[in-house]
Amino acid sequence: MTNKIIIILLLITIFNPVKAQQDWQNLDYIHKAFNEIAFKNEYKTTNNKVLKWQVPINYDINFFKIKPSYLATELTQTHLKQLMQITKHPIKTNNNNKPHNFSIIFTQDKNYKLAINKFSFAKENNIEQKSNCMGQFITNRKSEILKAIVIIPIDRAMGKGLLVACIVEEITQVMGLPNDSYWVNPSIANDQSKIEFLTGLDYIMLKTLYDPHLKAGMTQAQSKPIIQNILKQLQTTNTIKKAQYLVNKTGLYNYSN
Repeated sequence: MTNKIIIILLLITIFNPVKAQQDWQNLDYIHKAFNEIAFKNEYKTTNNKVLKWQVPINYDINFFKIKPSYLATELTQTHLKQLMQITKHPIKTNNNNKPHNFSIIFTQDKNYKLAINKFSFAKENNIEQKSNCMGQFITNRKSEILKAIVIIPIDRAMGKGLLVACIVEEITQVMGLPNDSYWVNPSIANDQSKIEFLTGLDYIMLKTLYDPHLKAGMTQAQSKPIIQNILKQLQTTNTIKKAQYLVNKTGLYNYSN
């Protein structure tokens, strides 16, 4: 069975934020944004199918050729806990050296390329020059995510004020939302914005992706009526209206207050 590798890079343009604010709570807009972020990828084809984890995520945080950072560990664990709360998908830390399927690796800028070559699934050229941090995941033929990795050069990220952005965007995208888009706003998937934390729109896209009615491998056409029903239900329960409030109650947003 041939597995597919999806690559996500973070190339943030912090000096050119998108000024136009869309009415993101409009159901048609959310659906269009979801299709843009979930079914596309600017670096690899996704075959226009739903990508998501079906097995529990068992993650491991490693520090490659650097001392462990309490700050990086705390930020990462806090964000993963929030993702589990939003998606209801099991996410737990790797205990007792059990096999893990998701590695988060922090390193130094000088060892970023070495870490990519050593730990990543694919050997793309010049990733270390093209990105401030990177993530990858492997899917099977059913479009189920099997493994993921995120690599962050912590000194580069901190030097550019992007540590939180790297953690939030890369880890969120390897949940199955791999694309970036300049018009999807407000969202961490918009690299032209200064957004660091999950937004209400991100919250709804994650809830939609991990709704049990939406299956890995569904095409965009197959998923259309299902997504419409999911969004109508989220609207009926006022979840969309409350999304920004709900996403700000937990996770890394609290660290900014």
